[in-house]
Amino acid sequence: MVAVISLIFISCFLIGVPIAFALGLAGSSYILFFEGLSAGILVRRFYHALDSFPLLAIPLFIMIGHLVESSGLLTEVVRWLQLFVGRMRGGMAYVNVLLSMLFAGVSGTAVSDVASIGRVEIKMMKEAGYDLQFSAALTAASSIVGPIIPPSVAFIIYALVAGNISIGGLFLAGATPGFLLGGGLLVISYLITRKGEFIVLVERPELRDLVIQTVKVTPFLLLPVIIIGGILSGVFTATESAAVGVVYALLIGFLVYRRLRLHHVYDAMVFSARMSSILGMLIGGGTILSWILTRNQASAQLANFVASVSTDPVIFMVVVAVFLLLIGMVMDVTATMITLIPLLTPVALSYGIEPLHFALVFVLTSMIGMITPPVGIVLFLVSSIGEISVEALSKSIIPFVIWEFAVVIICIFFPSIVLWLPQMLGF
Repeated sequence: MVAVISLIFISCFLIGVPIAFALGLAGSSYILFFEGLSAGILVRRFYHALDSFPLLAIPLFIMIGHLVESSGLLTEVVRWLQLFVGRMRGGMAYVNVLLSMLFAGVSGTAVSDVASIGRVEIKMMKEAGYDLQFSAALTAASSIVGPIIPPSVAFIIYALVAGNISIGGLFLAGATPGFLLGGGLLVISYLITRKGEFIVLVERPELRDLVIQTVKVTPFLLLPVIIIGGILSGVFTATESAAVGVVYALLIGFLVYRRLRLHHVYDAMVFSARMSSILGMLIGGGTILSWILTRNQASAQLANFVASVSTDPVIFMVVVAVFLLLIGMVMDVTATMITLIPLLTPVALSYGIEPLHFALVFVLTSMIGMITPPVGIVLFLVSSIGEISVEALSKSIIPFVIWEFAVVIICIFFPSIVLWLPQMLGF
């Protein structure tokens, strides 16, 4: 079974078939030609995968990020960060990382992070005299923070695919590792830039300027507080919280900053619909494949094989992390989650691994694969935005990839880093 499905999927992938269709073709071909089941099963499984209220949170979170960018909030936040750290040695690198961490509170996806603020970050660093390779590498590396610091579209998808796992708990599980990632990127930036001479883009700010700019960005800073606070307090579900976030972004865009226009709202809706349709096809196609694996008890067979190799849960987690890193280099994160979560989660449970702990390691490692040379998806996106070759970018990003994977290993060996916050707040 696995050999047949893998052969069909890899063949489709190699000839350039989009991953969503490759997943669907692999699953449907096996059902129709090898098991002889009715084609109606395909329709029912595809529809069932998309018939989910929490799934509506995904287009809404994508729309929030687009509205925030269109409202001019991005420019104000960059200016605010520059006033605080712009005059430090390596200050523009710090602004890059901190901006990604702040923007993570409203976008929730690595691709949205790079597409929305990547060009601004690279341009800002180039103007200050930073090396293009370093600027692009730091931009790619910091984009991974977005899907880990809540809210996170990747965690929402994981919760939907895995079932019986709290979205709020996943958000909390990602908070500490997310800040650990960002802190490490700041340290690496300091070590790389401490001997350089860079242009200072801002004058020494007066206290009055800092206060005024802080007031300007306060509406933006309140947005993630409203989204995350609503979910954790139980006032909103993840989907309702995303809807509230859209309304709030519209209000501050039209009434506070007054830069948002109706065509911006239309563009945000179209962009959100386009991105969501891609995710929908991935989820639908992947669900068919996952159903086949579950129906044929692939998880039980895998669990028996893994147990025969080692009974140590730490070794299992490390092996899974390395495997996901390699898979993430060539496969979309959503497709990876939809295909492998139903297969690996039961095995992790058989080892007694806490579901939130395994989920964090799964998502974080898959995300790091997106920036891992030579074929990480985000590498190609940043290469296009920064007008730099993938080869040059790959060399500069290695220190960041090493640190981010080190965070994965730290989380594996010290589960309390992931679990202390969810446990403290009752998740």
